[in-house]
Amino acid sequence: MNGKRHKSDLKWKSVARKTVVIFFLLIGCTIHVTFANTDMQKMISSWFDTKTEESVKTMEEELNQVKQQQLERLQTEIHSQMDTVDRELQVLIDQQIMERSLELEQYADEIIQHIEISPNKTNEDLQTEIDAIILQAKEDMDSLRKNDSTQTENITESEED
Repeated sequence: MNGKRHKSDLKWKSVARKTVVIFFLLIGCTIHVTFANTDMQKMISSWFDTKTEESVKTMEEELNQVKQQQLERLQTEIHSQMDTVDRELQVLIDQQIMERSLELEQYADEIIQHIEISPNKTNEDLQTEIDAIILQAKEDMDSLRKNDSTQTENITESEED
């Protein structure tokens, strides 16, 4: 009987060992699949994060480049407009000076025509006074022109700031 029992114990031990081995294999495979699944999630998450960072960086670089181009374009256009306005203003100032000078000369001519020469004033004295008046008027107009140019430069400088 001892022999039967011994065979039965050996058979039972063999089945128990096989069961334990199969049990550990199943647990090992399950753990491996679980860790593999976790590793895949980490890998996908890492890839997605990397791609997102690259995309954001690329977009920022492109947008900064476009922004810089548009700023340069805007500055060029502003300078062009300022140059145009400056030329137009200079033409207007020159035109006003010419018109005012002509008016002064006409006014002086009218004064000359209506002047009566008296014995104590000679024609040369009157002509000298009129020339002084015209010269003073021209100097005043040139002064006005210089002030307008200075103001235009100040306006231009403040627009550039």
